Amino acid sequence: MHSQEKGGEELSRELSKGKPLLKLLRSIIEGPDEAWEKRRQLVKYCRSRRLEESSMWSKLALYKQGGPAEVLFTMEQGGLFADKQPRLRQRIVELIGRLPQQTVEDFKALLDFRRYFLERLEYISELLVYFFLEREKGLWRESEDSSVYTNYFNHKLFREFNAINEVIADSAGVQKLRDGYESWLLDQALDEEAPL
Repeated sequence: MHSQEKGGEELSRELSKGKPLLKLLRSIIEGPDEAWEKRRQLVKYCRSRRLEESSMWSKLALYKQGGPAEVLFTMEQGGLFADKQPRLRQRIVELIGRLPQQTVEDFKALLDFRRYFLERLEYISELLVYFFLEREKGLWRESEDSSVYTNYFNHKLFREFNAINEVIADSAGVQKLRDGYESWLLDQALDEEAPL
């Protein structure tokens, strides 16, 4: 009997912790606020709990699909490399201290390239999510064939890697890779990739 009471208390604590999340999700899905206000609330919640904004999109979808219970009782999934990253990052911090002075500029250029590349991949994946939501927002599916989304993503990634390949072919060196890729990204930013 004691273990049932303890389990009930634990469940009660978990439910009370989940109330702010459920309130936010309900407000975003069902509330009358403007889109910018809903996003502001979402970002505020994410910052206060150190969450990625995109992780909340999954919770919104779960809430839309199955309601509050689906959100509360679905386990958080860890990243595929979450167990390896801390050790790798520890090693990176250690090795930065051993970096010869003459390679610091190249290292900084490599970090810039990495940042640009990750931001771009995140942007492309968000375009894919936007494209899906924009096309499927009606009451019925536009098409049972979802390959339009995978083809779109494949095309975007192909262009990305092709641009990087061209920059590398034109000039070797990390700094030139960063500069060439940054220039290509600026050209892409001038093109409208999705009508918002």
